[in-house]
Amino acid sequence: MSLRTVHHIALVVLASLGAYFLFVRPPADTTRVLSRWAATAAMVAAPVPRGLVGRSEPQPALTAASERLAAFNRESALQEQVADGLVEFYRRGIGGGELLYTVARLDERVHIEVINADGAIPGSDASGDTIWLDGQRHLQPVVEMVNAPFAAREGMELLWAMAFGFHGAVRTSNEGSVVINGVVHRVNPWRGALCITNDGRALIDLFDAQELQGCWQAVGGGPVILWKGRIANPAVSAATDEFLPFNPLGEDFVQLDWRITVYSGAYPKTAVCVGHLPGGRSFLVLATSAGITGVDLARALRDMGCHDALGGDDDTSTQAVWRGQALWPRPQRPVPDAIAVYVRR
Repeated sequence: MSLRTVHHIALVVLASLGAYFLFVRPPADTTRVLSRWAATAAMVAAPVPRGLVGRSEPQPALTAASERLAAFNRESALQEQVADGLVEFYRRGIGGGELLYTVARLDERVHIEVINADGAIPGSDASGDTIWLDGQRHLQPVVEMVNAPFAAREGMELLWAMAFGFHGAVRTSNEGSVVINGVVHRVNPWRGALCITNDGRALIDLFDAQELQGCWQAVGGGPVILWKGRIANPAVSAATDEFLPFNPLGEDFVQLDWRITVYSGAYPKTAVCVGHLPGGRSFLVLATSAGITGVDLARALRDMGCHDALGGDDDTSTQAVWRGQALWPRPQRPVPDAIAVYVRR
């Protein structure tokens, strides 16, 4: 065989391998990205807006967020203050309903983490549907999650936890993005998510896979109920100084009509909101309510000094726990995960 023939064969082999890697082999991270049920072809083709870039600076109209938070808290009933006031738990009556909320000021002593009952890993199957990676079901009430051995963190105390991510009969793990301690487990760029960075900033937005790399913790929910200080309101069709039409970021929800029904009524609800602290760090308000409309809940979060807020799973999934004790006197439904607030001892 001549040298020219050997060279020709080598080129053919290399071309074949290149075609395989370019057109045949699936991307390495396809199991981390929702595709089949969460996105239409138009959504896949469209760039995901916003993200971490340019979202760290306080808005001028909301720079007094910490003062507004303090004023709101003075009118609420303080239940407990921990770690020199870095974490506080309050109750407050609103109309005929009640708001339970925890304020977590992001600091080296405060740790926020997505937990479940046994450490199962969320992911997606080959078609993009939401599963636990072992293919099993891992759903538990939040009160059982926080009291399970897995929830223990060395040198930390678990204070508050609440159910947040959505799931369904087939989708037994969180439908939104999930990042735990810097590891990206699931990506859903068509649903709003809370992102917490390693330097004490918190953001709510739509995040793609690359942007989630900048999150130390992240959990998806939605839709956004407060955006840049304006309240999502199903009763308006155009933006005003106070309101935005419901689902202002155009998040993808199969059951959006049900979300509107729950938001508009006095159903139990869950939300997390973000505000700025002096020095560049953020505070979180993690809230659950009963007997309050979504507009009234979003207004309360805005009055606390938050600029953005993200709704979470609600109705019968609404659950909150403080120091291992359930706070709502009703049966707790099994759910996939919870947002937990720890403090370092």
